[in-house]
Amino acid sequence: MTYHTKRVLAIHDLCSFGRCSLTAAVPVLSAMGFQCCPFPTALFSNNLTYGDFTNVDCTATMEQFMDKWQQLKLPFDAIYSGFLANAGQIAVVRDAIRRFAGKDGLVIVDPAMADDGKLYPVFGPDIVPEMRKLIADATVITPNYTEACLLTDTPFAAEAGTDGLRSLCRKLADRGPRQIVITSVPSAPDKITVASYDATKDAYDERAVDRIPFSTCGTGDLFTSVLTGSLLRGCSAADGVARAAAFLTQAITFTYKAGSDYREGVQFEPCLAALVKD
Repeated sequence: MTYHTKRVLAIHDLCSFGRCSLTAAVPVLSAMGFQCCPFPTALFSNNLTYGDFTNVDCTATMEQFMDKWQQLKLPFDAIYSGFLANAGQIAVVRDAIRRFAGKDGLVIVDPAMADDGKLYPVFGPDIVPEMRKLIADATVITPNYTEACLLTDTPFAAEAGTDGLRSLCRKLADRGPRQIVITSVPSAPDKITVASYDATKDAYDERAVDRIPFSTCGTGDLFTSVLTGSLLRGCSAADGVARAAAFLTQAITFTYKAGSDYREGVQFEPCLAALVKD
């Protein structure tokens, strides 16, 4: 009997130093039993938390890669996009979805463009309307609370209640994706809320996790990578959220207790065994 390892096309940037994006997605999905095929949107010397970096925009090579994969008839079971180099790359990602997702393919979009009520400094306002086009092509989206507000023209609030979150999820679902997960929602001082919504069932769920006093980049990449692997294993979105939240809590707690430099990201490597399939 031939065994097929499910294959994920991961469209993210690659930072040589500082754990995030592809250096999070590849090991997490591999530990969960899947082949993660990296499709770099940009190459960075290090992540943005260091305040200084050098980078290479990969836009010019992306179409050539896709042409070659299509020529070779290389299949993918899921497409997972994250941090993009610029708003113009969204057209490239949408083209990848058209070429490789298939009719019922799993498409996960993490609209990584903002946090703490504002866009990342590397993006201009043109990223928002383009990202709205991309989420329309997705099966599942995982914006943080800031990104969810930007995508729906909703004012950013210091604290979001259940009614507001449910409404925000429905507004996002109206733009196309069937499953919504909103992370990093402001709540109690010692808690962070994650909201999830299944538009096919009009089913809403939210869960609070402990806020660990350690802030760094790449946490959203780890969360969405575990969620992606969980969905490929056949888990429900709610179960996938629970697994992703539990792993992230474990990894951040380990990093915090280790006294790490926050700029290096989360020390998730010692925790990967928790993701290995039974």
